[in-house]
Amino acid sequence: MELKKYQQAALDALSRFLTVAAAKGPAGAFAAEVARQAAEAKLEGRTLAPRRYVPLSEMAAVPYVCLRLPTGGGKTLLAAEAIRLGAEYVRKPHPVVLWMVTSDAIKRQTVEALKDLRHPYRVRLDAVTGGRTRVLDIEEFETLLPTDIGRFTCVVVATIQSFRVTDTGQRKVYAYHEAFEPHFAGLADDGMEVVTAEDVAREPLLAGREGRVKFSFANLMYHHEPLMIVDEAHNAVTGLSRAVQARLRPSAIIEFTATPRGVSNVLFSVTAGALKDEEMIKLPIRVRPHDSWQEAVRGTVVTRNMLEEKAQREAEFLRPVALYQAQAKNGHPTVAELKAYLIEHALAPEATIKVATGEQRELDGVNLRDPNEPTRHIITVQALREGWDCPSAYVLCATQKVASATSVEQLLGRVLRMPYAKRRRDAALNMAYAHVAEPSFAEVAASLRDKLIDMGFTDEEVRQSLRPATVEQDDQGHLFDPDPVAPKPVLTFEIPDTEEARAALGALAEEGAEFIRTDTGTLKVGVKGVVTQAVAGALEQHTPEADRPTLRAEFDRHAAQVAAALSPADKGAAIEVPFLMVEMEGDLFQADSALIMERVEWSLLSHPAQITEAEMSFRRAENVIEIDIEGEKLVYSQTQTTQLPLSGLGAPDEASLEATLVQWLEGRCRMPDIPTAELSPWLARLVSWLVAERNISVRTLIDWQYPLVTRTRAKIAEIRAGVQAGAHQMALFEDTAVLGTDPSCIARFDAASYANVPTTTTGAFRLQRHLLGPDRVPLIDGDLGGEEFQCAWALDSLEAVDLWVRNLPRHPASFWLPRVQGRFYPDFIARLTDGRIFVVEYKGEHLVTAQEAREKDLIGRLWAKNTGNVFLTVRRMQHGVGPVDQMQHAIS
Repeated sequence: MELKKYQQAALDALSRFLTVAAAKGPAGAFAAEVARQAAEAKLEGRTLAPRRYVPLSEMAAVPYVCLRLPTGGGKTLLAAEAIRLGAEYVRKPHPVVLWMVTSDAIKRQTVEALKDLRHPYRVRLDAVTGGRTRVLDIEEFETLLPTDIGRFTCVVVATIQSFRVTDTGQRKVYAYHEAFEPHFAGLADDGMEVVTAEDVAREPLLAGREGRVKFSFANLMYHHEPLMIVDEAHNAVTGLSRAVQARLRPSAIIEFTATPRGVSNVLFSVTAGALKDEEMIKLPIRVRPHDSWQEAVRGTVVTRNMLEEKAQREAEFLRPVALYQAQAKNGHPTVAELKAYLIEHALAPEATIKVATGEQRELDGVNLRDPNEPTRHIITVQALREGWDCPSAYVLCATQKVASATSVEQLLGRVLRMPYAKRRRDAALNMAYAHVAEPSFAEVAASLRDKLIDMGFTDEEVRQSLRPATVEQDDQGHLFDPDPVAPKPVLTFEIPDTEEARAALGALAEEGAEFIRTDTGTLKVGVKGVVTQAVAGALEQHTPEADRPTLRAEFDRHAAQVAAALSPADKGAAIEVPFLMVEMEGDLFQADSALIMERVEWSLLSHPAQITEAEMSFRRAENVIEIDIEGEKLVYSQTQTTQLPLSGLGAPDEASLEATLVQWLEGRCRMPDIPTAELSPWLARLVSWLVAERNISVRTLIDWQYPLVTRTRAKIAEIRAGVQAGAHQMALFEDTAVLGTDPSCIARFDAASYANVPTTTTGAFRLQRHLLGPDRVPLIDGDLGGEEFQCAWALDSLEAVDLWVRNLPRHPASFWLPRVQGRFYPDFIARLTDGRIFVVEYKGEHLVTAQEAREKDLIGRLWAKNTGNVFLTVRRMQHGVGPVDQMQHAIS
C-alpha cells in the first residue's frame, strides 16, 4: 500500500525530529522542525500557527510529540510506520512497543487488525519489522517470553485506563507474577517498584519478598523503556500521574490524533483539505436544516435516492447509504418510531433498513460492498461511534438539534470517508450530506463547527466545508443565500401551507427549492439561482389562481436578476493556460521534475560510496561520534546509548561482521527507485571504504549503526537530489532541450474550476475584468489593503487585460510550473485582449533576492519563451516603477 503524500510528509517530519532529538534533545529538535515547516510554508504563501514544545514533567529528555491527522487520514497505518522510526531512535532493531488506546472497543479493533496477517496494518507492520512481529492484547501479557524480547518487535495494545491508577495493587499490570521471574534474571532493579507490606497483605504467598523487586509487567516495561504509540488520546500521557510516567519509563512517545488540545507538541498537522486533495474524504458537507425530525428523515431519503441514481452511472459499484441517529428510549424518535416512519411515510422497503444499536446488531456479518446486499438505511443511536467504517455512507440524519446531549460528531465522521479513496465523475458523489432537525442553518453551522474541529478540521476549513443546502432568513424576514462560494439572487414568494405543497417542494430540494413555515399559515418559499421548470411548475400549481400573474411577474424579475448577476465564468468564459511540455526520447510529456527523473537513467553505482570526515566523523579517542544532518552537526556520546548487537551475527570475524552490517544497512536504506542490485554493492563499497580508507573498525561502525544509517540515507538523498537537479537543468535549460505545448494539456479556469472555492467580497472595490465577477474573489493573502490585492487591482486596471483570476496554490485545477523540488504556483493568470496569456507572480521586497524567487522567475520566463506568452515577477517597486507600469511594460 503506497503512502499518500501527506502521510509521507508526516513521517518525514517525525524522522527529522527523532534524528535531531537523539543529539540535541527533543525541545531543540522540535524547534528546528517547526522552523523548517514555517520557512517552507512562507515560500508557498502560507503562515503556520505558532507551536511550542512542553516536555513531560521529570522526563524532559523523552521525546513526546503529536501528529495531527483529521478523521479518515489513516492514523493507524502511520502508527505502524512510526515504529520503524522509533526503533531507529532507540537504536534497537526490535523494540518493545506499548500501543495505547482510549477504550476497550478501540483496543479490540486494533488488536484484531494487527493480528490479522492479511490486514493492511499488519502487512505494513511486518514490512517494518522484517516479519518479526508479535502482537498481544494487554490481557495476554503473561504469554510474553524473555526470548521474544529483542528477537521480535513486541507490540502490546492497552488502554490508558490499564495504567492510570494511584494504588498499583488495583491493576493486574502492576501485580506480582511468578512466571515473570526469568525476565528479571540479572537485571538491575534501580527505580523499579518493590513488593510492599500492602502487597503481602493482599497476597500472603508474597511473604518473605517484601522490599524485593516486583515481577510485574510494569517493571518489565520500566526496564525495556518501551516505545509508546498513543492513538487518539491527546494529553492522555500527560494526564497520567508523574508516578505512572516513572513506572513505565517510555523511551519516546508518539501520538496520533485528530483533536490535539492546544498547540503543544504538535509536530505536524495534516489539514482536511489535504485529505480531500488525496481523495480520502468527501467535501464539502451540504447541510439542510428542517423544522421537524420527520422532515429531516424525508429529506434524507430524497437525497439518498438521488445519489443512488447518480451512482448507477459510475463505472464502479457504489450504493450510497444513509445513517439515521435515533434517540434513546426516553427521547423521540426512538429506533422503532424512526423505522416505522421510514417504512410507512418515506416508503423505504423494510429489507433495506438495518438497526445497529447496543441491543440490535443487524449489521454484524453484513458486507455493504456486496451488490446483492439490499441495505440502504442504517438506524443507530451511538453504536457506530467506534470501530465502524463504511465509506459508502453519504447522508447523515440527525433527529434532534446538533447541540443536544447526544453528540453526532462520530456519526458525521462516518459519512466523510470517500468510497475506494477515489473521486467520482459526478460532483454530487464527492460531497457529504446532513439533514438536521433544526430550522436555522446559522444555528446548525454554529453547532457543527465544534464537532468538525473535534474531528481535525481547522477553523478556516470549517468555514469552507460547511455548505448550506438551503436559503436562510435574516432578522427582517428576508430570504438570502448564505453560500460562501458564489451567492446567487433568491426568488421569494409565499404560497398556502398544505401538506401537498410541503411534499412537492421537499422533493425538489436538490433543484434549489426551500421553504420556511410562517405563523400566518403560509410557506415562504426561496429559490436561489435559476428557477428550473419543475420548480416553477410546482410553485404555480400550489399558488391560488388569482396570484399566478404576480408569480409569473416574479419569475421574470428574478430571471433578469440572475442574468445580471452572472459572472463571465457563469456565461461560459474560460482562461486556458498551456502547461510546459518537454520531449525526451521521443516522448512528449508534462514538464514535471519527478516525471523527468523517471526518464533519466542513473545508477547509484556511478557515484562514490564515501562518507567524508566533514560529513561524519568518529573521534574514537574521546569516545564521541559526530554526524552532520541537513547542516546541523549532531554530537552523540557513546555513554548516551546502550547498543544491542545486530541480530543474526555469524562468527565474530571482521569479514562476517562487515557482510552483516551491509545486509542490515540494505534493509533500512531501500528506496523504490534504487534496485537492490545497485544498493547492495554500493553499501558494500561504502563500508569497505570506511574501514580501509578512514581506518574505522567494523565493530565501531556497528556500535554506531543507527547514526550511520541516518547519514547513509542522507547521502543517498543528496546523490539523488544532485541527479534530479542535473536532469532538470538538462531537460529544460540546455541547448538540446526540446520544449513545447500540447493542446490537450492545459489548465482551464472556468466556473467549474472554482465551484468549491470560497470567495470573499471586495467591499467598495468593483473589478472590471475578473473571471468570477466584479465583487467577489477567491481568498487572497492578506486583506483588501494588502500588497497582493493591490497587485490584483493593478492587473484589473490594464486595458490590455481581457480576463484574469487568482491561481490558487495546490488546487487540482490550478496552473503550475516545475521546480527542481516540487511545483511553483504563480499568483495570477490573465488573458490579454490579443489572446496571449499573462502569468503574474507577486513578490514582496523581502523575497525578491531569495534563491527560490530567482528559480521561479527563471522557469516562468522559460515557459513564456516556449509558449509565446508573458511571465512577470512583480515587485512593489522596481527602480521607481510601480506594479501597473511594470506589467504594462512586460505586455507591450
